[in-house]
Amino acid sequence: MTENLKFKQAAEEYRQKVQFGEIKKPQPVDPITKARQNPRSLRMAINAKCFDCCCFQKTEVKYCTACDCPLHHLRPWQPKQIND
Repeated sequence: MTENLKFKQAAEEYRQKVQFGEIKKPQPVDPITKARQNPRSLRMAINAKCFDCCCFQKTEVKYCTACDCPLHHLRPWQPKQIND
């Protein structure tokens, strides 16, 4: 069997198990919960602060306009900049 066929079969089995309730899909965890789970991580603390400041909206963090914030240049989910 090729690797691609094995993957497709495994993915189909997983979908069926999720559909019938044998497996629960993992729920995404918000950045604040992640920071609480790992209190020594500076990156997770920054992500949580930005997420909190922008009303729990990742897209708002991406387009944050608070340029005077000391975390502005460190904020997560920044739009990719195109170099000319």
